[in-house]
Amino acid sequence: MLLLRKLCLSLTLLALAHQAWGQIHAIPIGELTDSIRLRPKPSLVLISTSWCMYCRMQKAQLKRNTDFQTASTHFYFSELDAETKENIIFNDATYAFQRTGVDIGTHELAYALGNIDGQLAFPTWVLIDENFTVLFTYPGVLDKPTLTKLVTYLSQQPAETQ
Repeated sequence: MLLLRKLCLSLTLLALAHQAWGQIHAIPIGELTDSIRLRPKPSLVLISTSWCMYCRMQKAQLKRNTDFQTASTHFYFSELDAETKENIIFNDATYAFQRTGVDIGTHELAYALGNIDGQLAFPTWVLIDENFTVLFTYPGVLDKPTLTKLVTYLSQQPAETQ
């Protein structure tokens, strides 16, 4: 009986490990500052919301994109829910949720990172270097060829940023 339990546990763990292998693990946005400072390398942030259909499409595309998964060792990947109500400390500044109605609003960090001419779209991609400088902001869904170019660029960064 003990052998059977161990076998079942081993098979379950093996199945979970295989499933997790193909998944992208986003660093929580609140931990990104420490990660960059401990091991400097570029960061790719996806700003999205829970209700955004295009954001869900983009996340599903990332899960299927093996180039993105393979290259993710060269950069940090983080997601920012633009409607989170939690305070977030990012690069020594505290950002908060800003209400625009009874139970609606947008997080200050989403505007700080993804704002283009006073507008914020979902999803928005933001590329940040190891000095917390925004290098690239792209509002909208990245198609596969553009995502591949971005991942290739990030994979070819000098060794000191990896």
